[in-house]
Amino acid sequence: MSQDATRSLADRLDAGLSAPGAMDAARFEAFLEAQRRLGLVHGARALCRHLRPYLIAEQDLAAIARAAERIAFALEKVAQRAIWDDTLAEEVGLSADERALAAVAPGPGPLHTVGRLDMLVTDGGFSFIEYNADSPAGITDQLLVERTLMALPHLAPLRDGIGLRTPAPHRALLGALREGYAAWGGREARPTIAIVDWAAVDTAAELKVLAELFSAEGHRAWILDPDELAYDGRLLSAGGERIDLVYRRVITQELVERRGLDHPLIRAYRHRAAYVANSFRTKPLNKKAAFAVLSNPLFSGLFTPEQREAIAEHVPWTRRVTPGRTVWRGRAVDLVELLLGEQESFVLKPNDEYGGRGVLLGWRTTPAAWREAVRGAAERPTIAQERRRSRTARMPTFRDGGVEEEEVYFDLCPFVFARGVEGPLPSFTARMEGAMVRLSTSEVSNVSAGAGVTGLVIVDGARAPREGARHV
Repeated sequence: MSQDATRSLADRLDAGLSAPGAMDAARFEAFLEAQRRLGLVHGARALCRHLRPYLIAEQDLAAIARAAERIAFALEKVAQRAIWDDTLAEEVGLSADERALAAVAPGPGPLHTVGRLDMLVTDGGFSFIEYNADSPAGITDQLLVERTLMALPHLAPLRDGIGLRTPAPHRALLGALREGYAAWGGREARPTIAIVDWAAVDTAAELKVLAELFSAEGHRAWILDPDELAYDGRLLSAGGERIDLVYRRVITQELVERRGLDHPLIRAYRHRAAYVANSFRTKPLNKKAAFAVLSNPLFSGLFTPEQREAIAEHVPWTRRVTPGRTVWRGRAVDLVELLLGEQESFVLKPNDEYGGRGVLLGWRTTPAAWREAVRGAAERPTIAQERRRSRTARMPTFRDGGVEEEEVYFDLCPFVFARGVEGPLPSFTARMEGAMVRLSTSEVSNVSAGAGVTGLVIVDGARAPREGARHV
């Protein structure tokens, strides 16, 4: 990926940070406190500790968007097929309950409204390694970074800079929710929106920010625990108030395991008493084994030529760990023997976990622990994914009384939203808007595993601000 359009601007910002008085302990603590106050946190931890946003050239972002939209739409094909195809349902690892729930037709509208691809930036380009389609977090990060990080004095060249822009995934989310609700048959101009998740989740602050944003746009919006919902066979409600639209952040697997398939939200969804986004049909998308379908030539007929091209270039070789033979790098091999013999070339991931839990990096794992994980995959469904080497970056932070550069791994995680397509019947495709930017000293860069975030600024190389440029 090209860095020519961004390097000089990054150098200029870092030079401003090193100027006397640009950053001290008091200002840095005030910066962290502003994040806690606004909700840019995971639990109580302020998420942004690095003092520069990630700068990306416009043409690089456009390339990511093209690939992300094609991959997301290909994954949706996998989900649609897995509902009725026994072979594909087995390949992605759907349980009987999950498949039964995914088979429920919730009415017109998109299969999934919002998803987040996890993407590694590599020396050769970029690779998509997972898809968060059940309950993707981080949509408000960009907005809150702009209210905190971007307000620091050394980033003045980015404020109102010609040739610079920032994405707005929070606005894309509300637009996608409204459009999906209307396609589903909703008649309210400003439907009531319930944001539903367990009361004690670490992302509660983000949900509060979203509720405030929805309310500011004219919606009655509030945050509810699943146990606060009621369904009387006609209306979904909470505290006596009708709910038109549910922005579902509770994870399907957790809801079913804790409360069962007779929960009021699931019953209302079955009876089309409220619009639920994302729908419960997203479970096949959220299985990590969906990437095994993408990268396996046996299933290539599912996808368009453009999707196959994006998969070949941007999706690592991925397989479910099961006994038997497969093809790797052009040769037929026994899969278990391959994983044991080429440990440093692979990552193992539980098919159904999230937040980086249970991920084993072959090059960071002892041989004994690796063997145990490979041998135990039959009891705990697991995928193996070929290693893609993530690039690192040096980002400024404040530590021990001064500014210093820290080498970090970084992910760009694009948000993809359902977009309506004109036609006689409701039809949707995928549109990317913005990305979560994660920074970590560890190669497993999940926020729940300790990673931080920063903002994303898109640079038009021909018009980007230069030293001495005048800003309007």
